[in-house]
Amino acid sequence: METLLSIFTGNFSFRWQDLFDLVLLSFIFYRILILIRGTRTIPMLMGFMLLLALYLVSLILDLEATQLLLDNLGQSLVLVLVVLFQNDIRNALAQIGVFTLFRENNQQKRDVVDNIMQACLVMTQQRIGSLIVFEQEVGLKNYSDRGTQLNARVSEQLLLSIFHPSSPLHDGAVIINAKGDLLAAQCILPVSMNSRLSSALGTRHRAAIGLTEETDAAVLIVSEERRKISLSYRGQLIRGENEDIRKALLEVLSGNIPASIQDKETKDTAIQAASEAAKNSVETPSTKTSERTDISPNSKQPYPIQTEKK
Repeated sequence: METLLSIFTGNFSFRWQDLFDLVLLSFIFYRILILIRGTRTIPMLMGFMLLLALYLVSLILDLEATQLLLDNLGQSLVLVLVVLFQNDIRNALAQIGVFTLFRENNQQKRDVVDNIMQACLVMTQQRIGSLIVFEQEVGLKNYSDRGTQLNARVSEQLLLSIFHPSSPLHDGAVIINAKGDLLAAQCILPVSMNSRLSSALGTRHRAAIGLTEETDAAVLIVSEERRKISLSYRGQLIRGENEDIRKALLEVLSGNIPASIQDKETKDTAIQAASEAAKNSVETPSTKTSERTDISPNSKQPYPIQTEKK
């Protein structure tokens, strides 16, 4: 309160400690939002915010019965929060620490990628198609909720079992979160409507590109026809040797953009700019010679006059 009064009276002095305090609080709130992203915590927090707004309204309008009810609820609010969010709190506390707050576990990430790439290699040999989605900052709960919930640790054997043609879960995509957990299978992805895509691309590749156009996810595609592994990211498709795909995937999961993606985006930007320039440019009408019929001033018929033979 004293700080607020000093701000309004003009006696407020901003210290470097205050700046550090703001930065620290911003970082803490950012990490909390990252931890609860994609969980049920967000809608529940919105419900608590609604109760808080109702309590403020009851104070303003002096609604005694509503105040009494909300006061009694507020006394046990901490216990209610612990009971409702026990799983989320446990997962959040497990992630909090010096190493998890400031850097990712790169070795664990490489192990997950190696297991997935090994499964993809086996699928190419057995002509099995698959779509493997890697969730990043943008949550994919809308897609995982429509699939079959698994919440299992990803492994080579699990992926091979899911995408085997005899498995009831082989249609659609699987979604893997940043922790390496396989959230769901049989997930339906949005198909890209980009008219510039090659007509040789099938539905599987177009679905992978469609998702990466709308989110920051990365998608591994295994083609059973071509027996090749490719990677889709930022609406682009990366093809090449398996080791190149692996390195590109690790770059994406580390928060970097692969050089091949940057080159394709630069070319697409140049092509789009040239196309826009062509549309906006004024086309000069062609000066092609067209046949015209001249009208003689002394005749009502056009030249040349054809004389009918009798």
